[in-house]
Amino acid sequence: MAEREMNGRLQRPLSRAGTKHRASALMAVIGEVAMQFFLGLILGALLLFCGVYVYDSMQTSSVANGQVAATNRTIVNWDVAHADWTALKHQAHQDWIRISSK
Repeated sequence: MAEREMNGRLQRPLSRAGTKHRASALMAVIGEVAMQFFLGLILGALLLFCGVYVYDSMQTSSVANGQVAATNRTIVNWDVAHADWTALKHQAHQDWIRISSK
């Protein structure tokens, strides 16, 4: 590789060797942005779930609304949500047993 002297120092000509370093730095930045994005999705879902739960518990609370609490409708049918969650956990457990036994 030909080197030339500038200001008393040897300078290497520009090559494509530095592009690998730049590409890995770019991937690190993209990975950081992706991680922040997915963390934001998870936190947003948790915030939404907690907000709906608090709203529904205030709608059905006899302390908050007196005797008319039974006539107010909630956003989520929590009995159905609990049954679906239990069924999902049971199915995942059964699938895990089936997969791990092979």
